[in-house]
Amino acid sequence: MALALPQHRKQLRAIKNRDLDDLFAAYARAAKALDKFRMEVPRRPELIEEYQTACASLEEDAKRLLARLTNQR
Repeated sequence: MALALPQHRKQLRAIKNRDLDDLFAAYARAAKALDKFRMEVPRRPELIEEYQTACASLEEDAKRLLARLTNQR
C-alpha cells in the first residue's frame, strides 16, 4: 500500500494500529489477485475492474483511517 500511497508512506510506517494492519492485509490479498487476473489469458475484464475498484476503495479507507489516527494524537 505504501507504493500506492507515496504521500502517506511516513504515516503508514509510523502508525501502529490493528485496523490499519487489517487494511494492509486486505489490500495485499486484493492486489495479488489483481496481478493474477491481469496476467491471465484470456483476460477477464470484469474481475480486473472489480479488483481495481477494491484496491482503490481500500486505499481510500486507509487514507481516512490515517487522518483519523493522526488527529487523535
